[in-house]
Amino acid sequence: MAIKISIQMCSYNRKDILKKSLEAVFKVDFAPSDYEIVLVDDGSTDGTGEMIKSLNPPCRIKYMPQEHAGLSKGRNLGIRSAEGEVVLFIDDDIIADRNLLKEHWAFHEQDAKCVVMGWVNHVDDLEKIQAPKFTHADISTSFFWTSNVSVRRKYLMEAGLFDEDFTEYGWEDIEFGHRLKRLGLTRKYNPKALVYHFKKKWRASDLPRLCKQAQSSGRSAVIYVSKRPCLSARMSTGMFPLRFVMNDLMKPMAGICARIIKMAGDAPLSGLPLFCARTLVSFDYFDSARASLASKKAH
Repeated sequence: MAIKISIQMCSYNRKDILKKSLEAVFKVDFAPSDYEIVLVDDGSTDGTGEMIKSLNPPCRIKYMPQEHAGLSKGRNLGIRSAEGEVVLFIDDDIIADRNLLKEHWAFHEQDAKCVVMGWVNHVDDLEKIQAPKFTHADISTSFFWTSNVSVRRKYLMEAGLFDEDFTEYGWEDIEFGHRLKRLGLTRKYNPKALVYHFKKKWRASDLPRLCKQAQSSGRSAVIYVSKRPCLSARMSTGMFPLRFVMNDLMKPMAGICARIIKMAGDAPLSGLPLFCARTLVSFDYFDSARASLASKKAH
């Protein structure tokens, strides 16, 4: 029997939240024979593989480990292995609503040439999910955002798959979305295709991880702009001179920001300490982007 939807996921060392994400997908209101899960493990070392073996999924699940190589390569492996007519991308920290697959499929039945974006509702406590409450973080103008987006597999292949020049965090899905758009696909937003995206509140102890991620995103932003050297790409990434100048003018605040965050202890950050944390993360993003730009010029 033909599979209607392949749910494509990539994961790296997040077995606990991944387990919750998979268990939510197991409970969707969709015939188990009509969907599959295609999970690419991007080199996890935390026992993800053993966790997968312990599950009892109602649908077929394809578990494919690869050496740690990043999301683009992992997603391409997943797409090539998918058998569904439609591929639905969700992340490993996404909790699916029961109607998620029904809502995506309904839109694809109405329009054979579209990208379906669902509602990504950001939450910071998975134990207290009730009725979704809209937050400003839920707003996205992206044509293609892999937290909750679906498209027919044939168009993913026609667009050339994800660009594997992106080996680190960030911007690979945005770049791919522009290529899908050039094929003539239209973006359809379906708020009933709902997922909950777990984003825990920042703490001081999270800063090293967040700054490292920002550095990766800065390097990826430079790759993105090199592939789309237009004003909109520069504005969305901040890759323009005035933004770098603003970053430099604010850099003397780094020490003060660090002290304010330290005074907050390790409770969830809010108010001024949260602003300071975001400022430090921003510094790392732009410093990393500048270093990457300088490296490109040197070569």
